[in-house]
Amino acid sequence: MTINAWLKAAQKDLSTANIDSAQLDAQLLLSATLYKPREYLLAHSDQQLLDNELSQANKWLKRRIKREPIAYILGHKEFYGRDFIVSPNVLIPRPESESIIEILKELKPETIVDIGTGSGSLAISAKLELPDSRVIATDISEDALQMARQNANSLNAEITFVVSDLLSGIKTITSDTPVAIVANLPYVDKTWEASPETKFEPNLALFADDGGLKLIKKLILQAKKKLRPKDHLILEADKRQHKQVTEYAKKHGFKFAQMDELIVRYTLRA
Repeated sequence: MTINAWLKAAQKDLSTANIDSAQLDAQLLLSATLYKPREYLLAHSDQQLLDNELSQANKWLKRRIKREPIAYILGHKEFYGRDFIVSPNVLIPRPESESIIEILKELKPETIVDIGTGSGSLAISAKLELPDSRVIATDISEDALQMARQNANSLNAEITFVVSDLLSGIKTITSDTPVAIVANLPYVDKTWEASPETKFEPNLALFADDGGLKLIKKLILQAKKKLRPKDHLILEADKRQHKQVTEYAKKHGFKFAQMDELIVRYTLRA
């Protein structure tokens, strides 16, 4: 079977499975199988696939048809222009979260605390984009922290990792310089309709009680005790939740400062 024939057949199978990105996914799977860029597939469309290549590509294709995310099949995901190792132990980094890095680059805080770091994509990207900042990353999952450390080592990012339930494991983060707490916490309500891919991701990193806001509210209360006036709290949440999150944050001493798609930023009032 040629490269072109496999791609056409795979795209058809993926489309039948209601996967919108069928063409791209087929190309990514075969590209990874051949250890070649996607451009190679187009330039060598008549190349015959070897038996072992066909076997590997078909094995991955079957997993994708079952709606397993491409990132877990291939073991990595790009975030803010860098490649991060991922596994079912961590949430797959989303491009929507890249807005947090843009906000941090504008604020230039000297200390950044990433809560629920998962793969470490936010903390590591922040450190590499703001090398003069001190970056602390926490997660309640030791498995997640192990992966985050692996990513930090491969990308040469100096991060302090802490096993912690939100901020509870950090004694103090106050200083004479600006601090920003960032968090992409679980905020999905279990009653919401979700894509089939999410069943492969860790429930601990996706779902939260209280309409998805239990952990966000808990962090707001903790952050109030840790931050100084004018320090920043940057959260990711669904747009449907922004009004409720903002009302809760204001009630507990924070002032609304910025909104960008899924991201909201608050500062602690004096």
